[in-house]
Amino acid sequence: LSWSLVEEVARQTVCSRATVVELSSLPQFASGTTTWLSILHRYEHLLVFDVLLGGCVEYLNGDKTTVRGTGSNCYYSVAVSSSYVMRSGS
Repeated sequence: LSWSLVEEVARQTVCSRATVVELSSLPQFASGTTTWLSILHRYEHLLVFDVLLGGCVEYLNGDKTTVRGTGSNCYYSVAVSSSYVMRSGS
């Protein structure tokens, strides 16, 4: 592959910040619309869960990018990110 300088910097940035688990979920190579720059953008702009539905879900430490269940008998609580549209394969 012929990398641009921007793609190489984005790749190095992602690899230096991401955990081993996060890196293992990345594609093996960048192709099509999945570039290192798009991965970096997604990594830096986390989902914001702006709607919580149900009584057994809450933000972790007030952080709207992290939610957790609050009980063991709650099966129908949901966290929604209303500003994100899921595309096939993403």
